[in-house]
Amino acid sequence: MNGRPVAVLLAVIGLSSCTDFVPRHDYPTEYPVAAQTGACPDLSGTFENAGMRLHTASAPSDPILLSSLVLAPRIIASSAQVRSLKLYGPAQDLLQIEALTAEGAVGHSSLPIAPKADGFVHSKPFSTFACDVYQGGSNVIVTNAPVTLDGTRCEVAVRVYRAKDGSLVVAREEIHTDFLGELNIWRKWFRFPQVPGKP
Repeated sequence: MNGRPVAVLLAVIGLSSCTDFVPRHDYPTEYPVAAQTGACPDLSGTFENAGMRLHTASAPSDPILLSSLVLAPRIIASSAQVRSLKLYGPAQDLLQIEALTAEGAVGHSSLPIAPKADGFVHSKPFSTFACDVYQGGSNVIVTNAPVTLDGTRCEVAVRVYRAKDGSLVVAREEIHTDFLGELNIWRKWFRFPQVPGKP
Protein backbone atom coordinates (compact mmCIF):
# COMPACT_ATOMS: atom_id res chain seq x y z
CA MET A 1 0.00 0.00 0.00
CA ASN A 2 1.48 3.40 -0.82
CA GLY A 3 0.83 6.65 1.03
CA ARG A 4 -1.61 8.20 -1.38
CA PRO A 5 -4.53 5.73 -1.09
CA VAL A 6 -4.42 5.84 2.71
CA ALA A 7 -4.36 9.65 2.72
CA VAL A 8 -7.24 9.72 0.24
CA LEU A 9 -9.25 7.24 2.30
CA LEU A 10 -8.67 9.37 5.38
CA ALA A 11 -9.70 12.50 3.52
CA VAL A 12 -13.02 11.14 2.25
CA ILE A 13 -14.41 10.53 5.72
CA GLY A 14 -16.20 13.87 5.39
CA LEU A 15 -15.62 15.75 8.61
CA SER A 16 -16.40 19.32 9.52
CA SER A 17 -14.28 21.65 11.63
CA CYS A 18 -11.27 20.68 13.78
CA THR A 19 -9.59 23.88 14.81
CA ASP A 20 -7.24 22.98 17.70
CA PHE A 21 -4.35 22.04 15.40
CA VAL A 22 -1.69 24.17 13.78
CA PRO A 23 -1.57 23.87 9.97
CA ARG A 24 -0.03 20.77 8.43
CA HIS A 25 3.69 20.21 8.83
CA ASP A 26 5.84 17.72 6.96
CA TYR A 27 8.11 15.10 8.50
CA PRO A 28 10.79 16.77 10.70
CA THR A 29 14.00 16.47 8.69
CA GLU A 30 16.24 16.83 11.74
CA TYR A 31 15.37 13.21 12.59
CA PRO A 32 15.92 11.28 9.31
CA VAL A 33 13.92 8.09 8.85
CA ALA A 34 15.85 4.85 9.31
CA ALA A 35 16.37 2.77 6.17
CA GLN A 36 13.68 0.10 5.87
CA THR A 37 12.71 -2.66 3.47
CA GLY A 38 9.05 -2.50 2.52
CA ALA A 39 6.19 -0.53 4.02
CA CYS A 40 6.48 -1.80 7.62
CA PRO A 41 9.26 -0.25 9.72
CA ASP A 42 10.88 -2.18 12.56
CA LEU A 43 9.56 -0.51 15.72
CA SER A 44 11.06 -3.02 18.17
CA GLY A 45 12.58 -1.39 21.23
CA THR A 46 11.83 0.44 24.47
CA PHE A 47 10.90 4.13 24.33
CA GLU A 48 10.22 6.93 26.78
CA ASN A 49 6.51 7.39 27.36
CA ALA A 50 6.80 11.19 27.54
CA GLY A 51 7.63 12.80 24.19
CA MET A 52 8.53 16.29 23.07
CA ARG A 53 6.66 18.36 20.50
CA LEU A 54 8.47 19.10 17.24
CA HIS A 55 7.82 21.89 14.71
CA THR A 56 6.83 24.49 17.27
CA ALA A 57 8.17 27.90 18.21
CA SER A 58 5.87 28.26 21.21
CA ALA A 59 6.78 27.61 24.82
CA PRO A 60 7.04 23.93 25.76
CA SER A 61 3.73 22.46 26.85
CA ASP A 62 2.98 19.38 28.90
CA PRO A 63 4.64 16.35 27.29
CA ILE A 64 2.49 14.07 25.16
CA LEU A 65 2.35 10.44 26.24
CA LEU A 66 3.09 7.72 23.71
CA SER A 67 0.69 5.47 25.59
CA SER A 68 -2.16 7.90 24.86
CA LEU A 69 -1.39 7.75 21.14
CA VAL A 70 -1.14 3.99 20.60
CA LEU A 71 -2.94 2.30 23.50
CA ALA A 72 -6.63 2.23 24.37
CA PRO A 73 -7.25 4.00 27.73
CA ARG A 74 -8.73 0.87 29.35
CA ILE A 75 -5.44 -1.03 29.03
CA ILE A 76 -3.61 0.97 31.71
CA ALA A 77 -4.98 1.84 35.15
CA SER A 78 -5.30 5.59 35.66
CA SER A 79 -3.04 5.38 38.73
CA ALA A 80 -0.19 3.68 36.84
CA GLN A 81 2.93 5.79 36.32
CA VAL A 82 4.01 4.49 32.92
CA ARG A 83 7.63 5.39 32.20
CA SER A 84 8.18 3.61 28.92
CA LEU A 85 6.61 1.48 26.22
CA LYS A 86 8.18 -1.64 24.78
CA LEU A 87 7.25 -2.41 21.19
CA TYR A 88 7.70 -5.67 19.27
CA GLY A 89 7.35 -5.82 15.51
CA PRO A 90 5.36 -5.50 13.51
CA ALA A 91 6.33 -9.08 12.74
CA GLN A 92 4.05 -11.71 11.23
CA ASP A 93 1.36 -9.03 10.87
CA LEU A 94 1.24 -8.33 14.62
CA LEU A 95 2.30 -5.23 16.57
CA GLN A 96 2.72 -5.79 20.31
CA ILE A 97 2.96 -2.95 22.84
CA GLU A 98 3.80 -3.30 26.53
CA ALA A 99 3.43 -0.47 29.08
CA LEU A 100 6.14 -0.40 31.76
CA THR A 101 6.41 1.28 35.16
CA ALA A 102 9.45 1.22 37.45
CA GLU A 103 8.05 -2.01 38.92
CA GLY A 104 7.34 -3.78 35.63
CA ALA A 105 4.66 -4.32 33.00
CA VAL A 106 1.18 -2.91 33.71
CA GLY A 107 -0.54 -3.37 30.36
CA HIS A 108 -0.24 -5.14 27.02
CA SER A 109 -1.83 -4.77 23.59
CA SER A 110 -1.58 -6.91 20.45
CA LEU A 111 -2.73 -5.21 17.27
CA PRO A 112 -3.24 -7.29 14.10
CA ILE A 113 -2.65 -5.77 10.69
CA ALA A 114 -5.79 -4.38 9.03
CA PRO A 115 -7.11 -6.65 6.26
CA LYS A 116 -7.48 -3.66 3.92
CA ALA A 117 -7.15 0.12 4.02
CA ASP A 118 -10.87 0.86 4.17
CA GLY A 119 -11.34 -1.61 7.02
CA PHE A 120 -8.48 0.08 8.89
CA VAL A 121 -9.68 3.65 8.45
CA HIS A 122 -13.15 2.83 9.72
CA SER A 123 -11.96 0.40 12.38
CA LYS A 124 -12.53 0.63 16.09
CA PRO A 125 -9.86 2.85 17.70
CA PHE A 126 -6.63 1.07 18.71
CA SER A 127 -7.87 -2.22 17.19
CA THR A 128 -5.60 -2.65 14.13
CA PHE A 129 -2.61 -1.13 12.37
CA ALA A 130 -1.61 -0.56 8.75
CA CYS A 131 1.81 -0.07 7.13
CA ASP A 132 2.47 2.75 4.71
CA VAL A 133 5.27 4.61 2.90
CA TYR A 134 4.60 8.33 3.22
CA GLN A 135 6.41 11.58 4.06
CA GLY A 136 9.72 10.06 3.10
CA GLY A 137 9.63 6.78 4.98
CA SER A 138 7.92 3.62 6.16
CA ASN A 139 5.45 4.05 9.00
CA VAL A 140 2.83 2.25 11.04
CA ILE A 141 -0.65 3.81 11.28
CA VAL A 142 -3.00 3.28 14.23
CA THR A 143 -6.55 4.63 14.40
CA ASN A 144 -6.79 6.79 17.49
CA ALA A 145 -9.91 7.77 19.43
CA PRO A 146 -11.92 10.49 17.63
CA VAL A 147 -12.20 13.94 19.16
CA THR A 148 -15.18 16.29 19.32
CA LEU A 149 -14.60 20.02 18.88
CA ASP A 150 -17.39 22.58 18.74
CA GLY A 151 -19.87 19.73 18.44
CA THR A 152 -18.06 18.19 15.44
CA ARG A 153 -16.63 14.66 15.58
CA CYS A 154 -13.21 14.42 13.94
CA GLU A 155 -11.35 11.22 13.08
CA VAL A 156 -7.78 10.88 14.32
CA ALA A 157 -4.93 8.65 13.13
CA VAL A 158 -1.35 8.26 14.36
CA ARG A 159 1.68 7.56 12.14
CA VAL A 160 4.76 6.03 13.82
CA TYR A 161 8.18 6.27 12.14
CA ARG A 162 11.56 4.87 13.26
CA ALA A 163 14.33 7.47 13.04
CA LYS A 164 17.99 6.72 12.33
CA ASP A 165 18.91 7.59 15.92
CA GLY A 166 16.56 4.84 17.16
CA SER A 167 13.81 7.14 18.43
CA LEU A 168 10.18 7.09 17.35
CA VAL A 169 8.88 10.11 15.44
CA VAL A 170 5.10 10.23 15.61
CA ALA A 171 2.51 12.30 13.73
CA ARG A 172 -0.96 12.75 15.21
CA GLU A 173 -3.30 13.53 12.31
CA GLU A 174 -6.73 15.12 12.27
CA ILE A 175 -8.94 15.83 9.27
CA HIS A 176 -10.74 19.15 9.10
CA THR A 177 -12.69 21.21 6.60
CA ASP A 178 -11.40 24.73 6.01
CA PHE A 179 -13.55 27.81 5.35
CA LEU A 180 -13.58 26.99 1.63
CA GLY A 181 -15.06 23.57 2.31
CA GLU A 182 -11.86 21.66 1.41
CA LEU A 183 -10.68 18.70 3.48
CA ASN A 184 -7.18 18.90 4.94
CA ILE A 185 -5.04 16.70 7.14
CA TRP A 186 -3.32 18.56 9.97
CA ARG A 187 -0.45 17.04 11.89
CA LYS A 188 1.37 17.50 15.16
CA TRP A 189 4.78 15.82 15.39
CA PHE A 190 6.40 14.31 18.48
CA ARG A 191 9.62 12.44 19.28
CA PHE A 192 10.05 9.60 21.80
CA PRO A 193 13.70 8.67 22.55
CA GLN A 194 14.76 5.06 22.76
CA VAL A 195 15.89 3.91 26.21
CA PRO A 196 17.83 0.82 27.28
CA GLY A 197 15.48 -2.09 27.84
CA LYS A 198 15.69 -4.21 30.97
CA PRO A 199 17.06 -7.72 30.36
